[in-house]
Amino acid sequence: MNSVLLGAQTNYSAIVRPLQWIVVGLIFVFFLRVIRAVYVETRPGGTRKERQPRTRGGSLEVIEPVEREGERIEIEVNQAYTLGRSVTCDIAMVNDVYASNTHARIARDDKGLIVEDLASTNGTYVNAERISSAVRVGKGDIIQVGEMILEVAR
Repeated sequence: MNSVLLGAQTNYSAIVRPLQWIVVGLIFVFFLRVIRAVYVETRPGGTRKERQPRTRGGSLEVIEPVEREGERIEIEVNQAYTLGRSVTCDIAMVNDVYASNTHARIARDDKGLIVEDLASTNGTYVNAERISSAVRVGKGDIIQVGEMILEVAR
């Protein structure tokens, strides 16, 4: 019976020993990260780099129509862009029967994007609500002008 049990033994130390070293290594990396974080937060004043304030909103991403999906429209600071069916619009939606010739305006200032309906027939929507005056939008807001649906990307 002893001879049967001797053949059934498994060498667990060959498996457990490398796993122990991996765990020890992960613990070491964890403590290094904690020490670095504490150092960055407590080093003497004036040596920590301050981040520049970022402006809110600056680009739109087309969700619909499908043929323009993923297209990114950069909105420059202190610029106003018109959206509509007319070819003179900055963002032209020529084949959109639900858009007016000059349907809406999107502008950007140092605080972010502003959307304004230009007395269009079918209205401009922000987050599924029709707007009647200029509205400030931020990241993640959805703008609908005619059949075009845009998301504020950043």
